[in-house]
Amino acid sequence: MTRSSQEIVDQTHALAEDFYKEMGYVHERDKHGNLYDSTHPTERLMWKLACMAQIELTDTDPDDALTDLEEPDND
Repeated sequence: MTRSSQEIVDQTHALAEDFYKEMGYVHERDKHGNLYDSTHPTERLMWKLACMAQIELTDTDPDDALTDLEEPDND
């Protein structure tokens, strides 16, 4: 199954939010923003752990997908 860069980032973010929830916290992306943009160490750690899981389980680096989304179109 091929996933777009946006799908990879969204799936990884959802996984990071699940990890955060398991620690007793609530993070709502629409309300609180993206974990990968956060400066809070625990929120950054949740993103990193989710990235590690994606790399291990799907051989996909979400940070690469995130970079793809940040690159401007040259149309």
